[in-house]
Amino acid sequence: MTKPTSHEPEKAKPGRPPVYTEKERCQRLLTAAEQVFTTTGYGAATMEEIAKSAGMSKKTLYALYPDKEHLFAAMVGGLWDSPWENDQSQVIDAGAELRRRLHAMVQFIMTARQVRLTRLLISEAERTPKLARDFHDRVISKARRYLAEAVERARDEGVGPQIDDVDQMTATLLGAALARNHLGALFGRKPKATKKQLEDQVDTALRLLGY
Repeated sequence: MTKPTSHEPEKAKPGRPPVYTEKERCQRLLTAAEQVFTTTGYGAATMEEIAKSAGMSKKTLYALYPDKEHLFAAMVGGLWDSPWENDQSQVIDAGAELRRRLHAMVQFIMTARQVRLTRLLISEAERTPKLARDFHDRVISKARRYLAEAVERARDEGVGPQIDDVDQMTATLLGAALARNHLGALFGRKPKATKKQLEDQVDTALRLLGY
């Protein structure tokens, strides 16, 4: 076998780690953090374990996230697949818009990933209350605003009950739409609720509350 000439590029040495952009490194670390946090628990998880799971060094991890708290905050704040971050739909009539947003919210909350994160937050709430506060500020508040916009528009256009407290109706609608399905998912009930069952519960909640 001939050696490569100066005009032929040498192949990468075996075992050389892949080169990632900063965005790719962040995404790999956040994915690894989610896996470690949800399987090991926030308190027991270590930065070393997360770096190893991501296939990166602790130095790289600490350069991007100085501690577990910042890493967890970035993880829960990076819900790019959430309906309120990705809603490109054109606004339709108020009643249909409310139904569409409520459907999207319930489907998102009931995904396996969100159920795992909710379990984690519940298990850590007493020991690390700041995690729950961060999750509320970064996720729940955005989610409620997304639904509240549709509730307020429906009220202003005379669709459904004429309410004084938009926030209260928003919380009531979401609670009724999730009903026992969310609690069942948190406790690992089998079989899981189907998409059709979730949609039916959303329609029932809207109907019961006057929409």
